[in-house]
Amino acid sequence: MKALEHNLQACPADEISAYIDAELTPARELELEAHFAVCRPCTEELNLQKQFLCGLDSSLKHDDEIELPVDFARHIVANAESTVAGLRRPRERYNALFICAAMLLFGLFALGADAGRVFNGVVVGVEQMGAVGAFFAKVVYSIFLGFAIIIRAVAAQVQVGDGYFLFLPAFVGVVFVMFVSRKVLGTGRA
Repeated sequence: MKALEHNLQACPADEISAYIDAELTPARELELEAHFAVCRPCTEELNLQKQFLCGLDSSLKHDDEIELPVDFARHIVANAESTVAGLRRPRERYNALFICAAMLLFGLFALGADAGRVFNGVVVGVEQMGAVGAFFAKVVYSIFLGFAIIIRAVAAQVQVGDGYFLFLPAFVGVVFVMFVSRKVLGTGRA
């Protein structure tokens, strides 16, 4: 009875397809053939895989071509895109977060006593990038605020009956956009 349990535990189920495809060494093939002689589940699995391959081979040998619908590729792509979201496991994000946290802790232990200096450098770098970003945000805000003030001042001076009521703000806007594109983006001619 123990010999039968040992055989069931040592069944090479993953090597059956390699045996059928002749991808194993001759010595391993002989071992598997000896195993197939005494193990009924493995022999049944071997026969099932051989039957499947024979059926697949016979279905592919027909000369008749299978006619596909006109929009077959579009339906396949749409179906694949709609079902891709279900391929991920719900806990996959938590696993990724756990792995990142473990790598961070490993990095901290690897740095040892120098960890404080490294993180101080990172903090200083982040603060400097934040200061530069705040400066550029302030510049953009100031430019648009100045543009709004100019438009408001010009609009206050223009009478509703004047013909250039709509022309002047549009002209100022175009000049402003050209100025910004030349100076800020550097697209002006040299």
